Amino acid sequence: MTDTTLAARAASAPGVPVRTKAGRGVYPWLALPAIGFYLIFFGWPLVQMMWRSVFDDGFTFAGYWEFFSLPIYWYVLGYTMAIGVVTLVLTLAIGYPVAYWLVRLDRTWTVVLMAFVLIPFWSSGLVRTYAWIVILGRQGVVNNLLIRLGIIDQPFAFLGTHWAVMVGLTYYLLPYMILCLYSVMNNIDRNLMKAARNLGASPFRAFLTVFVPLTKPGVFAGSFLVFMLAIGMYITPALLGGPEQTTLPLVIALQINEALDWTLAAALSMVLLAFTIIIQLFANRFVDLDHMWGGAR
Repeated sequence: MTDTTLAARAASAPGVPVRTKAGRGVYPWLALPAIGFYLIFFGWPLVQMMWRSVFDDGFTFAGYWEFFSLPIYWYVLGYTMAIGVVTLVLTLAIGYPVAYWLVRLDRTWTVVLMAFVLIPFWSSGLVRTYAWIVILGRQGVVNNLLIRLGIIDQPFAFLGTHWAVMVGLTYYLLPYMILCLYSVMNNIDRNLMKAARNLGASPFRAFLTVFVPLTKPGVFAGSFLVFMLAIGMYITPALLGGPEQTTLPLVIALQINEALDWTLAAALSMVLLAFTIIIQLFANRFVDLDHMWGGAR
């Protein structure tokens, strides 16, 4: 006798409650600790920041007015977004073939090589950024190698350039892209590629028409994650960049640490948050982010 038959008979009996499979194991109260954590450590600071952005010895919009009235802030915001886009493209261009290569390897080699992808997570981001200072410095590994090879005569100033910031951000965020892509590629049925080959498609055509479209969730998830992390990054642009590589998080930190203008810093933070939300809403029109992140369908 099936569960459906039992449920139907129980429902026909008066006064007998029926508990269906959909209702089993649903305990909303289990989410209360997580909700309380987010309200205390995220919600309340966010409310304080919103309030500080419009209050300084009285109600004011001076911080927002300064941002929208000065072109320099728009340039910094544009540069911050450009860094996010370039980092996204670089990590995707490098991470996609790496993730595809890891998927095609034997499981033993995949586990070993995946450990090298995860090793950067075991060290501090500050330490990793300082490592790039050693590598790209005037007496660093790259300059010494180029001088020994006779390519340059004098040390090249790699630090304080757009190139250095891009290298640092790409290295820092590449594991996120690889993990997002690998998790999707690893779940693709290999028989689909074989079926395409049996139907006459070349290996490259089968890859483009069958495999690549199935990896779109991983591409979108990795791109979205890398972009959001890149535009909010502070350590890498601060240590590897110069005055021309100033991003909005750097300006916010400058207002807090040196200018002591908390109202402007809070206003700039809210502007960055607003643009982040707008980008997310815009992306959600083309990509089902809820489905992509495993939410309700």
